[in-house]
Amino acid sequence: MKILYALQADFKITKERIQKTMVEQSRVLRYSEILINIHERQNRTEYEFFNTHLDSLDNLINYGSAWYRAEPVTGAYKSLISAGKIDLIQNESLRHLLAQFIADFESGFEDQESSMHLLNTINQEISGFTLKIGSNKFRKRFNITPRKKDSYDIAETFFTNDSFFGNLYTKLFIESNRLKRQELMLTHTNSILELINDEIK
Repeated sequence: MKILYALQADFKITKERIQKTMVEQSRVLRYSEILINIHERQNRTEYEFFNTHLDSLDNLINYGSAWYRAEPVTGAYKSLISAGKIDLIQNESLRHLLAQFIADFESGFEDQESSMHLLNTINQEISGFTLKIGSNKFRKRFNITPRKKDSYDIAETFFTNDSFFGNLYTKLFIESNRLKRQELMLTHTNSILELINDEIK
């Protein structure tokens, strides 16, 4: 019974982590879509807004070019495996789901390499003005002189960079697949918790 409670505690934390990760990953997709739509509109009024609100542009870029990975808690299960005591879990369906969940997680995200390559390329595309648009909040944290005024030409240079947005568009598909994988992990986690709870009753 102790191992069931340990597994239950691990997977409750895992569920919370996955849910939080999905919120952040959904924001990545939303911000990427916003950036791409601005790029396609080529609206100077929007450029002027972001030129005078570089913190907003910095926020959009940081989230739009990011990705988030859920980190499950698997200590209790791995302890069982290493001790050769997996038979302590008598419910075969639960044993199967646990093994499948761990195997799926450890196999990794199939597009991870492509995602990291695109992320590196995207970061290179914006490296020329990352410092210029960096928020004063972070500048202060690292003892960098605050940005006294916003630039008036950065936004147009950024939003007309076809190479950046081509890569971001490709990355959008990859990160959408990552979110789907996280949704599947959450489904498996809920199924595992349901079986554990039934066993504990």
